[in-house]
Amino acid sequence: MATQESAAEAALDLRFTHAFDIRINFDKRWLIGPISGGANVGYTSIGAGSTVSGPRLNGKLVDYSGADWPIVRHDGVVELNAHYMIEADDGARIYIRNMGYVHGPLPGDVPAYFRCTPYFRAPAGPHEWLNRTVVVGVGQRRPKLKPEDPPDHSLFRYYAIL
Repeated sequence: MATQESAAEAALDLRFTHAFDIRINFDKRWLIGPISGGANVGYTSIGAGSTVSGPRLNGKLVDYSGADWPIVRHDGVVELNAHYMIEADDGARIYIRNMGYVHGPLPGDVPAYFRCTPYFRAPAGPHEWLNRTVVVGVGQRRPKLKPEDPPDHSLFRYYAIL
């Protein structure tokens, strides 16, 4: 009986594995508002040269294929709502919708909490695992602060929940 209970409890343990990383280069950033209720609406478009790399997926983001339309709430929380297109190394196009939250004390311009939950629409074939796997991401903003810095971008590390 104890072994059955242990196995049942172990089935509830969260297990995950690194799936891939995305480096998103940005093109334009706009902020509109405040709108009714005190929030601002943002727009951050995907630029050129964004990459996808990792153990389960490699390729790039299709240049200028989408944007994030975040809501910047009056309490400082940013609600992410991004849509864009991945092109895998084999040429497959994969749609991603990425929702999440960014908040916390901002040392420099790096939020303490930057997490997301992407949803995918992948074609049948080697990438269709994305259509049935829960994936979570951890992000980090990398703004261009000095002329010698790389362009404004964010890094995301995505984990497949097993």
